Amino acid sequence: MKNKGLTVLALVTVLLLTTIASGCEALDITKPTVGYVPEEWYCSSEDPYGTYEEPDGTNSGLIEYTDADDYDFVQIFYGDIPPELRGNEENRDSLIAKATEWASAFDPEETGTMTVVGQLAGYAKSYDDVLEIYDLEIVFVKGSTCIDIYSMYDATPEDEAQVMSIINSIDLR
Repeated sequence: MKNKGLTVLALVTVLLLTTIASGCEALDITKPTVGYVPEEWYCSSEDPYGTYEEPDGTNSGLIEYTDADDYDFVQIFYGDIPPELRGNEENRDSLIAKATEWASAFDPEETGTMTVVGQLAGYAKSYDDVLEIYDLEIVFVKGSTCIDIYSMYDATPEDEAQVMSIINSIDLR
């Protein structure tokens, strides 16, 4: 009987430590803030970390900004680093590949890297000549947080400047 009690105690301890470790991983995720929101734009959605779960087990949250004038938007997903980016957070090819993979809403015509909030980021971009819009996917990792940005906006210099001003004002402190 004594051994059974020790076995139960050991199982409870393991479950408790596993739960604590899982919670600690979530505590390392930094929810981004946006320092600049252009006039007529507003925060249209805010879903906490853990709202979205990928097939690989990674979790994320979402902050979305929308332009009230023409419904351009910037979606900022933040969460766990996907397995294929772990250890490759600064690898150009890995970041571009992930941006291209997550650009599932469109067929990218242009891919490359850029710097966002001081971090190397992969991007995929496409122009829809029927709707006259750009689709843009950007992926980067800062600390223990992966940022996946998806934006759709009118193909005008003004709209692109507004979108990039939001993206470039992301803060992960």
